[in-house]
Amino acid sequence: MIKEFARRGTILCFCCLFAVVIFWGSEVFAETKNAQMTFSFSIVLAEKKCQMAIWLVSEQGVFVDTVYVTKKVAKKGLGNRGGEIDNKWGGSRLSVLPVWAHQRGFDYGEGNFYPPKDRPLVDAVSSATPKAGKFVWLWQPKKILKPGKYYYYIEINKSFDDNEHHDYSWYRGQPSVIWQGNLIVGSQFSESKAKIMGHGHVAGSDGKINSDLSTLTTAIKLIEKAGAIYRPGKN
Repeated sequence: MIKEFARRGTILCFCCLFAVVIFWGSEVFAETKNAQMTFSFSIVLAEKKCQMAIWLVSEQGVFVDTVYVTKKVAKKGLGNRGGEIDNKWGGSRLSVLPVWAHQRGFDYGEGNFYPPKDRPLVDAVSSATPKAGKFVWLWQPKKILKPGKYYYYIEINKSFDDNEHHDYSWYRGQPSVIWQGNLIVGSQFSESKAKIMGHGHVAGSDGKINSDLSTLTTAIKLIEKAGAIYRPGKN
């Protein structure tokens, strides 16, 4: 009887200890998860089949990280593949998202700043080409960002979107369009709307932003509106 009672007591203590560990672990996970700062980007797209990138830059103009890029560019090598440039059956589409590619600043060889298929970006920053309508992307930085002002950029481009000013090849028409907004990272909630600030190079030769939009038509309507929200983590 005494041995049986002792055995039951041991089992009961073990179960209680196990429950405490599970409970404590869930609390730690919740605190760790909630402590992470979060960014939410909301974009209303007028059309489908657009290539797009979102990235963050410090107030000093230093590239911080890629937030999002469509899978064809990030993992399937759209901007860095075999074949001649503008070749109908291949070729690197250097004009797809040139501002993001050059600002990211990683040269994969011969001046191509796009990831090739055999060196893709991680799944955490890529997804399939979004459909028309509202697109929302949640992002948590790999490292806690220092307090301060940050700029977010959205670059969008669509193949075959030519007009009377931009008709260069079978797929390349109007250049990519750049939107910009800013957020204050710190202990307070921050929100802003993005605005169009220019376009990328028509051939993707550099990462400069050209503010002249006079030759663009449908390209500046690919995004109807865009904005972002920053939520601080819990202390």
